[in-house]
Amino acid sequence: MEPSLALLLALVTVPFQPGSGQSLHVDPSEPEVAVARGTSLQLTCSLSCDEDIARVQWRGLDTDLGNVQSLPGSSILSIHGMLTDTGTRTCVGSCGSRTLQHRTMILVYAFPDQLVVSPETLAPGQDREVACTAHNISGPDRLSFALLLGNQTLEGVEALEPEQEEETQEAEGTLLFRMTQRWLLPSLETLPPPALYCQVTMQLLNLTLTHKMELPASVVSLWIGSLVLGLLALAFLAYRLWKCYPPSPHPDTSSRTLL
Repeated sequence: MEPSLALLLALVTVPFQPGSGQSLHVDPSEPEVAVARGTSLQLTCSLSCDEDIARVQWRGLDTDLGNVQSLPGSSILSIHGMLTDTGTRTCVGSCGSRTLQHRTMILVYAFPDQLVVSPETLAPGQDREVACTAHNISGPDRLSFALLLGNQTLEGVEALEPEQEEETQEAEGTLLFRMTQRWLLPSLETLPPPALYCQVTMQLLNLTLTHKMELPASVVSLWIGSLVLGLLALAFLAYRLWKCYPPSPHPDTSSRTLL
């Protein structure tokens, strides 16, 4: 291969490096950003340019230009936490004949702390079904459920097929969902500890969210409390009977005289 051709190929394969004093700064700098629904976020992009005044602009087919404020050398994109704000944004900066780009993936999610568990009572010695429902969520495919005993997964439970339903429709035309997970508990032959939790986890781009809710104490320990109350009631009743009808004293044989 001729030296000139080898040099040309080397120049083509070397990535472009901006000149001194020229760099594109984006805050936050992560390529993927998760934003809670209803939460505001500003993405600032700026470019320093030694040759001329830099031109910077946020772009994107799904970007509302009313939420972009551009100044010489910088551009600010405001996200207001609507589900339709999800998408890729690109900051484009120009300095002279050079152009730089930075892409940011925005994911707006809905994961409110709205968990509902059922039932309210659980009889020992029987297989019973418990359920946990997460309301007003987006992206149900990112959701997972677990039934915990303390901090560990409860052994011997059977997870049923999860149920997913549309719950509400936002003003911008996007849907929120309700998702329910059901389990069949093993027979409660022995006293169960009163610390049973439903845990729901949402896995996002670079973020893991978790909500945990304790099943009502009556679900796992109502029958224990009933047993204790029953024993206390029996003890109290026995005490009252003893007070009302004390035992008859035995006759004193020492005071008897022989006739």
